Amino acid sequence: MKKIFSLFIKDVQHALKTPMVLIVILGLCILPSFYAWFNLKSSWDPYSNTKGIKVAVVNFDEGATVQGKHVNVGKSLVKELKTNDQFGWVFVDSLKDAKQGVRLGKYYAMIHIPEHFSEDMTSIFDKKPKRAHIDYQVNQKINAIAPKMTTAGATAITKTLNDKFVEAATQAFLKESNSLGIDLEKKLPLYHKIENAVFQAEAAIPKMEKFSAAVQKIDAHQGDINQYAEEFYALESYKDEINSGAAKLIKANQHAGEINEAGQMIVGLNSKMSNIEAALNKAQQFEERFPEINAAVAKGIDATNKASEVLSTAQNRMPQVHARLNQAQDATSKADTKVESAEEKVSSEEVDTEEKVTTEGSSTQENQTTSSEQKIEIPDSTEAVTTESVTTELPSTEAKKTATMQTVAKTKDEPLTQSDLEPAKQALSEALRAMAGLVKDNAAAQKDTLSALKDHQPSKDNMKVIAQNIGQTIQLQKEVADVLQQSSIDTSQIEEALNNSNNALAVVQKQLENGQIDASSISRAEEALSVIQNMDMQSILLQGLETIDSGLDTAAMKLRDAEQFANKVDGILTEAQQVTSAANERLVTINNELPALEERFKEVNANVQSNFPAFKARVAEASQFVQNELPGVLNDLSRISHFAQNDLPGVMSKYDETADLLRNNLPGAEKGIHDLAEFSRNDLPGIEKDIKKAADKFRELDKKDVMNKLIKLLRNDLQGEADYFSDPIQLDEKQMFPIPNYGSASAPFYTALALWVGALLSSNLLTTELKDQSLKGIYSLRELFAGRLLLFLSIGIIQSVIVVIGNFFILDAYAKHPVMNLLFAVLVSIVFTSIVYTMVSLLGNVGKALAIILMVLQISGGGGTFPVQVTPHFFQMIHPFLPFTYAVDLLREAVGGIVPELVTLNISRLLIFFTGILTIGYGLKPKFEPIKNRMIKTSEESTIVE
Repeated sequence: MKKIFSLFIKDVQHALKTPMVLIVILGLCILPSFYAWFNLKSSWDPYSNTKGIKVAVVNFDEGATVQGKHVNVGKSLVKELKTNDQFGWVFVDSLKDAKQGVRLGKYYAMIHIPEHFSEDMTSIFDKKPKRAHIDYQVNQKINAIAPKMTTAGATAITKTLNDKFVEAATQAFLKESNSLGIDLEKKLPLYHKIENAVFQAEAAIPKMEKFSAAVQKIDAHQGDINQYAEEFYALESYKDEINSGAAKLIKANQHAGEINEAGQMIVGLNSKMSNIEAALNKAQQFEERFPEINAAVAKGIDATNKASEVLSTAQNRMPQVHARLNQAQDATSKADTKVESAEEKVSSEEVDTEEKVTTEGSSTQENQTTSSEQKIEIPDSTEAVTTESVTTELPSTEAKKTATMQTVAKTKDEPLTQSDLEPAKQALSEALRAMAGLVKDNAAAQKDTLSALKDHQPSKDNMKVIAQNIGQTIQLQKEVADVLQQSSIDTSQIEEALNNSNNALAVVQKQLENGQIDASSISRAEEALSVIQNMDMQSILLQGLETIDSGLDTAAMKLRDAEQFANKVDGILTEAQQVTSAANERLVTINNELPALEERFKEVNANVQSNFPAFKARVAEASQFVQNELPGVLNDLSRISHFAQNDLPGVMSKYDETADLLRNNLPGAEKGIHDLAEFSRNDLPGIEKDIKKAADKFRELDKKDVMNKLIKLLRNDLQGEADYFSDPIQLDEKQMFPIPNYGSASAPFYTALALWVGALLSSNLLTTELKDQSLKGIYSLRELFAGRLLLFLSIGIIQSVIVVIGNFFILDAYAKHPVMNLLFAVLVSIVFTSIVYTMVSLLGNVGKALAIILMVLQISGGGGTFPVQVTPHFFQMIHPFLPFTYAVDLLREAVGGIVPELVTLNISRLLIFFTGILTIGYGLKPKFEPIKNRMIKTSEESTIVE
């Protein structure tokens, strides 16, 4: 142990005594920090600084007239965007200029509001409403992230317009309902007046019956008229009450029309119940179709994922081809340079050839490097040509020049072989097969959808959704046909099948957009899709690819032709990957939105379905009364009123006349009494019955409180209920372990990456060997390993302190626990430095290469930027075995907030890496030393490796 610390102290003393070494060590301590700081600063908070992303807006909306009022939704949208600073909105008058700007990269995206936008938005008031569309184009080539930002902005605009439209439509419906409730409420006092009049008439029936009995009694005793004359005179005391009741009945009858009008409103609402119920049933049917939609989308995503994996594999073959082409190009360039150098050397007659060879053989390391640079390296076992070989074989200057030029020309014309271009052909084959498989899978799914149309008649809204799906299929097949057309092989049979399918599908799509279904058109489209589904595309592609083989040798003989072939394959692979990615992205977006849409639709539909029966029953009950019983009540009231207004005055007049007759002329009164008695016997009982019936109806209505319940049902809070229907579900977001900005959230990843880079720099600039010859033999290999490790660990700790302190005080990065962040960074640096140092100490340059490879794998598989769950399966498999995984997670605990269980887990995993690598290094150092020495010797003999 003393020797280990002794070696560490000697290393520190040597560094302090040598200023240049001290400067190098100081640079090692600081340089990794720059790597983290520059990356963090450049991406500190990109999502809040999107004003510079220019989006062109072209508004051609001409507006529309709705119920006599002119509206222009596009103009309102433009006005709102001018106050929106989310993006750099640029308002352009020309659609052509906007598209050209997107194409040239002047604008990241373009939003086009068509002429009929307002007309389509307000078509809900027409018999055939149309869905309004906003044209959106984005340049995917400019940047990988910007299209996602602009797409999110366009989606937000569409959502805002949809929410406003739903709110306005709901508010209009509720307004009509509320207006009807208000009208009924205003007429409620009148209703009560009529009701009271009927009740008062009913209460007067006993008096009327007494009057009738008296009249009939008098009439029955006409012979005793004088005896009853006094009784008849006594009836005059009832005149005022009868006239008062008659006046109230007449007044009530005058408002019967208004009551009937209100009743007809209720009947009209009830007559529309079948339409409302049919709409709700369609909504229920649409809800039942969600599983089929989800299954189709999932199947499409799986197909695009498989195609994308194959294309990625194909693209990975191309670097090998380009590397071979670059070698050939490099060899050609070096050969040209060598010609000039050889001509200069052989032209000098004063240089002694044999003496120069001797000098070169015994020169210093610097001259050896110069000599090695004079060689022409030709890949694939091509021999290097040196000036030494030229000078020893030809004695004269002219002969030297001739031999050198011939040898270099032979090197320069070294041909490529067919095997060098075979990976490109294989990559092209895999790409085309993947595209063919994607098309066949999509054709099968689309065929299933068309078959379902024959058995089930969807709603018009669902027709439009299916039409959009067909449009995506048409777009995919068109893009695949374009890719096949560029492949330099005969795929005309496949292209013809795709074009025929697109033509047939376009006819069905147009019919669905117009709300029509034609069985013959669907059958033609199914036949066209069956051709694609049953076509042996693999055989066609294999035959086409065989024609490429004959041209590979010719292409390989010419470097330029080979480069063009490889670049063409690259272009096809890239375009095929873009087609597949675009299709996958559309399907994933739909798949991500479907659950929320389905859940929201189910909740709203369930709420409406549960409340609708009660609403329907109440309206039906009121409508039944209005239709069946109210006319009778009003007829009874009309007859009674007619009698009170037309006949009662005559009756009362006859009474007065009779009374006068009795007083003045009793014999003349007998006829009048008889007429009044006849009325009492024949007409008055029916009138009394009608009054009682009307009073019973009013009592029944009051008992059930029909009018008040109906008014309460129709009256509503317009704004509140409209807001609810437009947005019935509110998301309550609560952040756990909040981090204020993107830069601070990325600091753990870039800090860990900087510490690994620092360890790599230390292993490249500092040696793991014992260079001091005077100390050899004093320290064993294990003591050398442990002692020199202390120096590397000291530098690594300093690097971690500088990186973290700079994050806090230079970048103003956030950390919930800054002290723990510093301590965790020191631990991470110790583990990383131990790993890199051990690999370099055991394997030399091979260990450095392995450390770089491990860093590359950890960037992708460590989960530092994107969640590891979204990476390919390979990176998910290696994720638990990478030290980056636990280092980044440990630093995140200090930044966002510590969870003790996670901190314990991550520290324990890092300590396992630390203990394991030190055990391997310390234990196997003696065994790996001879192996490393042989590799170093072999590398030195090559004269080109350090």
